[in-house]
Amino acid sequence: MSDRPDDPDAVTADWQGSEFASSVAAGDLAAANAQVRRSWFELLRSHGDDLRVALDSIPAARLRDYPLLTMMLGVCYNGIPHRRMRALRHFATAVRAARSERVALDTVDRALILVSESAVYRLIGRPAMGIRPARSAIRMLNAMSASDLETVSSLPRIYSQAGVSLYYAGEIDDALAAFRTGLSEASDQQSSDGFSSLAMLAGIHAWRGELPEARVYIELARGAEWSDEQRSMYTGTFYRLAEALVALERFDPMTARDQLSAMVNDPRTIEHWIAIAVTRARTALVSGQPGDGLSGLDAYAATRSEGRSAGARAQLASTRALLQLAMGGRDAAAVILRRDAPSGPQRHVAQARVELVAGRNGAALHELGKIAGEDVAPRLTAEAAAIEAAALLRLPSSVRAAAAIEHLGSVLEHTGLRSPLAFVPPADLDRLRGALVAQGYGRLFDGLDIRSVLPDPGAATVLSERELVVLAALMRQGSPAKIASELVVSVNTVKTQLRSIYRKLGVSSRDEAIAVALDRHLLVRPDR
Repeated sequence: MSDRPDDPDAVTADWQGSEFASSVAAGDLAAANAQVRRSWFELLRSHGDDLRVALDSIPAARLRDYPLLTMMLGVCYNGIPHRRMRALRHFATAVRAARSERVALDTVDRALILVSESAVYRLIGRPAMGIRPARSAIRMLNAMSASDLETVSSLPRIYSQAGVSLYYAGEIDDALAAFRTGLSEASDQQSSDGFSSLAMLAGIHAWRGELPEARVYIELARGAEWSDEQRSMYTGTFYRLAEALVALERFDPMTARDQLSAMVNDPRTIEHWIAIAVTRARTALVSGQPGDGLSGLDAYAATRSEGRSAGARAQLASTRALLQLAMGGRDAAAVILRRDAPSGPQRHVAQARVELVAGRNGAALHELGKIAGEDVAPRLTAEAAAIEAAALLRLPSSVRAAAAIEHLGSVLEHTGLRSPLAFVPPADLDRLRGALVAQGYGRLFDGLDIRSVLPDPGAATVLSERELVVLAALMRQGSPAKIASELVVSVNTVKTQLRSIYRKLGVSSRDEAIAVALDRHLLVRPDR
């Protein structure tokens, strides 16, 4: 995706007459550096290729005297996959200068370099290394006088970029503070750069399950001072996600889908792809189409070079497990969590849901006990509370059940969340509804048709004798053609039987089918 104008001839003509191009041509690098300081984001957005060619024409010995120009050249090269090693060399040179107190460098230049460094780290998959430069840049900007800050172009966007780096490094509170500062520094003009901070505030609060806060920022983002382009392009991604997530809490997947469709981005390159993929999957789930949600999630991940990495699988594990449960694939959900999910509160809550669906109430409560005292987001707290209350209501008599229902009702009321109620089995939802109404929380259901997205756990499927034969052959053979040859049947017959097996087991691949079969003791692993 590019924000560059459609007419390349107009772009080139505009570039050739620009102050920056003239300064570089005249060898006045101090003037060129000042132009970059004033128009960093605008130059990258509108003249990326021309900018790279111009900066590349500067002798290396002279370029090293201007770390900001060096960093800009690195950013230009970073967008070209086969030139990223060259980009890293320029980054290293600029960063060494920014970190050195012996190098005379303007404060704004230093802050821009550090923010760019933090962005590079998150884009190459090492967000934790971006924490230090992002915080350093914010400290420098916060220490500047009001008059000095007035000279900084796109100040809100600098804070926003630092905030994004902190967010993806898991420093949520610092990220939110950076976005609030970025929004406060925005002008009242429609073209203000503050929308990226506003969108991130709306999206993060919605993602965490803090709906009252999310709605405040959503309402601001709907204002006339912002354009539809801002709401739909890269800077508005988290705004659209916030609108979709709030709609899903009303069990309105049609509105959620409309919001997701309004986004204009390239799934192959946008860094927010995990959040987009998960929200799309949840929309399909609430629509009653978990299979479509799972296939869409896998297809979206396949567009990314890192989509099959351990890190990506870890971030998608709990969503994939929930979709498998909705498809009746309890064992497949357990396999995904065991294989992909990192240890932590999210895994414990997801595993507790699997145990609940399996009827192992004690095991579900045991998993939830592992997150006691943990600092978790309200959304995860609400999901855990729903599972805990559901498990306790299954017991003949539990002194904890009434307290658990009161806790659940209070959490749902304060957060505005309702979807956690739909993520327990149907019979459990009915018991939760009755208990919540009895304790005075009936208003939680006003105007909503809340239905469980999970199937009845008792609706088990059984493989036929012939399907067991095909499943055993699947363990030995890697393709339908080889299975067909071994069993002396047609390939189409094998494919039909495999589709039936995968559906009944709630899986989507050979490896998952074998893992579930072994876990259920449907097969015995052959001796080697």
